[in-house]
Amino acid sequence: MGELDWPDVRSRVRGLVVGYCLGDAIGRAPEPHRATLVAGTPSMLFLASTEGVVRALVRQQLTGLPGGVPEALWHATARLAHRARRDDLPGVVAYREAAEPGQWPDGWLSELSLLRGGRGSAPAIEAALSLGAALDPRPGYDTSDSIGDLVLARTLPVALLAVAMAPPGPDAEPGTPSVGLRVAETARDVAAYSHGLVGQVLAVALTRTLAHTLLTGRIQTVAEPADLSLVYQGVPHADDVVRARVALRAVADQLPPHARTAEDISHGVPSGPRSALRALTDGLRGALEHPERDQVADALQAVIDDPQPAAAAAGAAVTMALLGAAHGLEGLPADAVARLDVGHVADQLASDLVTQVGGAPLAGSDGEAAKAWLTRYPPS
Repeated sequence: MGELDWPDVRSRVRGLVVGYCLGDAIGRAPEPHRATLVAGTPSMLFLASTEGVVRALVRQQLTGLPGGVPEALWHATARLAHRARRDDLPGVVAYREAAEPGQWPDGWLSELSLLRGGRGSAPAIEAALSLGAALDPRPGYDTSDSIGDLVLARTLPVALLAVAMAPPGPDAEPGTPSVGLRVAETARDVAAYSHGLVGQVLAVALTRTLAHTLLTGRIQTVAEPADLSLVYQGVPHADDVVRARVALRAVADQLPPHARTAEDISHGVPSGPRSALRALTDGLRGALEHPERDQVADALQAVIDDPQPAAAAAGAAVTMALLGAAHGLEGLPADAVARLDVGHVADQLASDLVTQVGGAPLAGSDGEAAKAWLTRYPPS
């Protein structure tokens, strides 16, 4: 089947989603070798966006119309805010009031007591939800200047769409620019809801990189495609796009296996703890230093050995998402996965996404199964 070995795609999707949450949780655990691994706000956002991707695919199958992914993921973010008891935010209120009484939030994630309650702050996202109808989700038009790492948590699940854009078969070409460009354009529109333009560009580049790994099983350095300027053509504040692209080139020069400099140069883009640039850089470095399947446990141990593991959690999430996407769920350390508190939720979401990409059960003749699926993933 060429580069895309479709029988393995379910494992890779599962590895990507579970891996992200595992990396996030391992950096937060006081006893990472024994305790339950409790995922934080980044994982909650990641899982919410993953659910949004599935629901967008359901809607596309029902209507035959492409698109709608950015709004579906923002709606998923509002449902997450509701679960975190932020019902007062105007963006949350708007979705609740637009639904039938008692019918919002819907979907199976909203039924899980495990996901209720806050697990940490998300100031840029709360600020965007606070704008309500005044939010302008067009890239470059929002007033946010946030470069925080949560833009990655919201946006990286867009990489999962690549398995729908490159269907199985002998003619599949998962590494082609057309798939990468479509992933990049969708990621651009998702990231624009909550973060500043620099953070958006970084998220787009990393999402495209993750999509390539998911489809090919190969880990590469950060994707800074030549057509990134095309993705952002006509967007206001083009100087911010240039700054982000220059920073991405500098990151690529620092990364193995052929690092050209050891200097940490960000060219004016903030790169401190909890920044998108730091998470991107650390995450890619962790994956590229441990790219093989038998090195995944070493990558996880490197996070545990970090003198400030909590500060490294965002990068660890990226590392483990990349390694999971490359080597599948079976490539992740089984004991750590078993202790991940949201592991079963992440795994089920990933499996459901692959099921939806295959068209089942909506394409089948079992009406009850289709009804149950639409209750699980309403197309809204």
